[in-house]
Amino acid sequence: MKGNKLVTILFFFVLALAILIVINPLAIQRQMETTTQEWEEIDQDKVLMEIGNEEVEFVDLREEELYAEGHIPGAINIPYEDFQQRTNELTKDKQVILICHTGRMGVESADFLVKQGFEDVANFGGGMAVWDGPLDSK
Repeated sequence: MKGNKLVTILFFFVLALAILIVINPLAIQRQMETTTQEWEEIDQDKVLMEIGNEEVEFVDLREEELYAEGHIPGAINIPYEDFQQRTNELTKDKQVILICHTGRMGVESADFLVKQGFEDVANFGGGMAVWDGPLDSK
């Protein structure tokens, strides 16, 4: 009986140790500390303040048809599906503000720009779905 009890205790000890090794809460904490967002999420008020600023590039990530229907004044159109191949059209010395329909594509594109060495990147949270400011159209 004592042998069975010892085997059971040893089994649970090894199981607990294996779980700790797999989960490793210290590694998770370190990873969370090192994966900080290196771009800014901005709202409509901030976008409105930057319209006309020569030091800012607005990039509309929506499809050409949606861009043509109406876009934030001064925004250029680089559709999301072409974005990674066309970042050479952007200036690293300027702030880049990304705009899409709801903000999701902007998040992915902002992450990509930061990895490419862009230092001043922002995403318009909510995107054109919440925009009620001025519009330009083709």
